[in-house]
Amino acid sequence: MRQAILDAAIDTLARNPGASLSEIAARAGAGRASLHRHFPSRADLIAAASRQCMDEIDAATTAALVDARTARERLSRMLDAVVPLGDRYHFLVSETVDDESVRQRYAEELDWLGRLVDDLKAEGAIAADLPRSWAVANIDAQVWLAWSEIAAGNLAPAHAADLALRTLLEGLSP
Repeated sequence: MRQAILDAAIDTLARNPGASLSEIAARAGAGRASLHRHFPSRADLIAAASRQCMDEIDAATTAALVDARTARERLSRMLDAVVPLGDRYHFLVSETVDDESVRQRYAEELDWLGRLVDDLKAEGAIAADLPRSWAVANIDAQVWLAWSEIAAGNLAPAHAADLALRTLLEGLSP
């Protein structure tokens, strides 16, 4: 039941970020008491959705990078894999998550991006004098921007990933 409620929450919030817990419970075919047994608060539900999002990002990225040879190729493939997940998780853009496990996972993802930035600099794909934190923040922001633009109906996922890559490589170029 826990996963059914979580899936219903993600599906419902993807369509209506302001959906109530009652709407989510109804979509899951559960009562509010069942929802609250698994997720005592909306914050707990959002934290669980955030963790699932991170799990899906990690799985998609790992699969996409299997034979990537260069940092530029890793960046491109990561964007191609992660941007389409925005259809399910774009609602997280507007949510505040106060959960230590989510903060830790996010820090790990930013650390991975930092290592990617180091490799991009070493290849000459981006300027060597850019502060690492600036480049990481830009990559992260491009993913969130792509998700937002797709959710708004302004871009298709494949086009958004291409625009994000172009923006990053041309905007951060040496």
